[in-house]
Amino acid sequence: SHSVVNALLLLTMELQFPKSSHHSGLRVMLRNPHPKKERHGDCGTRAICLAYDLDYQQVWNRATRNKRAGSYYYDQWGQRKQSARSADWGLSKADLIMTLKDFGLDVVYKSLTKYRNKDKSTWLYFNQDNLPKTCIAHVPSHWVAVRDGAIWDTYDSRGKRPRKLRGYVCLRQDVLPNH
Repeated sequence: SHSVVNALLLLTMELQFPKSSHHSGLRVMLRNPHPKKERHGDCGTRAICLAYDLDYQQVWNRATRNKRAGSYYYDQWGQRKQSARSADWGLSKADLIMTLKDFGLDVVYKSLTKYRNKDKSTWLYFNQDNLPKTCIAHVPSHWVAVRDGAIWDTYDSRGKRPRKLRGYVCLRQDVLPNH
């Protein structure tokens, strides 16, 4: 009976990891949700999967559909053609948010580039103190999943020097109060 109580206590406890010595305060969890472990410009798709525990192929399919919506070109005969763009080479902010909303998540994007910095002298940096516990951080040219005090990515995208934080996408209820 005593061991059962201890087991239940362990199940309800949150995982605790040692504090990171990195300047961002975040640890690294190297993960690649791609079914074939391929690495290409699919950081938006990977970040959605890793932050919110969603299936890669389902996310990729919806993200690709969102990226193609309203995107077309004209061929050499002047015929309008549907774009063949896919989620493989990056997602815009709008595509990423629409994809998350397709999964029923009430998400918002919090821009931090206009954070009391009219002269751009004060940037918020990619640091755990500037991010909700679970979110998709928007750093220059990259989306990265942040969960439980760690980045979840295929490589260490924290950077050797502090990186500017453009913003983040999170559930509406998780927006930090000072943002």
